[in-house]
Amino acid sequence: MKTPQTSAVLKLLGRLALLAGAVLLGAMALGPVVLRGRVDAFYGRFTGPPAGSLVLGTSRAAQGIRPAVLAGQLGSRFEGPLLNYAFTLTHSPYGPAYLRSIQRKLRPGVKNGLFIVAVDPWSLSLTGPEGVYPEDNSFIGQLHQVSQNPNLAYLTTYQTKPLYRLLLDYATATERLHPDGWLEVNIGTDSAQVRARTARKLQDYRLLAASQHLSSGRLQALGQTIRLLQQHGRVVLVRLPVGAALLALEQKYQPGFDQQMRQLAAQAAAPYLDYSNAPYATTDGNHLQRNASGPFSQQLASDLQKVLPR
Repeated sequence: MKTPQTSAVLKLLGRLALLAGAVLLGAMALGPVVLRGRVDAFYGRFTGPPAGSLVLGTSRAAQGIRPAVLAGQLGSRFEGPLLNYAFTLTHSPYGPAYLRSIQRKLRPGVKNGLFIVAVDPWSLSLTGPEGVYPEDNSFIGQLHQVSQNPNLAYLTTYQTKPLYRLLLDYATATERLHPDGWLEVNIGTDSAQVRARTARKLQDYRLLAASQHLSSGRLQALGQTIRLLQQHGRVVLVRLPVGAALLALEQKYQPGFDQQMRQLAAQAAAPYLDYSNAPYATTDGNHLQRNASGPFSQQLASDLQKVLPR
């Protein structure tokens, strides 16, 4: 005969069993999301093995350059894996923090790597005094383990969503980070949507142009990055396509930028490929559309075959 105390214990055990089952089901559902690096737009780049070749820069490069396309055309001419290790203007402008993160991600013994270094005025600009870099306080500046799966340091410090949101966001995300680091963004591209986004993006960059300056510290860090990478292979500086209005703003903000990059490339004996005025479709004047990133990456691969020795 069950006593009230026994019934209470059985109810408690039943609830604990339900809770344990829910936790187990949640872990089974979340496990593939985490282990495949699909937590957010950045996490997967910190879970794969050290890279033999890299794409560097900000979100323009993250969305615009597809490593799979480059690897498909260039074959085994360079050491792999080729990883897109570009993030955002907030996280990966050129500076000491990004340089240290690149050093951590690069496989030490690489001698024949390919390094595509995407440049634009904003990735070399700074708000405030020289030597004070906001990205020092981000995962780029503070994450020391960049090739660990699962990457617990990232998950516990920089992934701030509730666990249930990971599943919901994964199912409905407009952004998909591929294993090779390419960030696929699937948003509407009809003319009205693109015009509206472009207007907002232009306003954002007008504010940046009014508050920032080309940074000597970031330029120095870019030079250090190039010299580091040249110890491990070939470096190519690339300026990605943007919309006409944003390009005009960039030319007004830093009219000598292109010539400065050509001089830097010449001093480093590195090719410089300028596609800033190339007619590729963007989502907002700043980022290539998903369907444009493939053809652009094909053109980039073809040009790399021409400018780099066999």
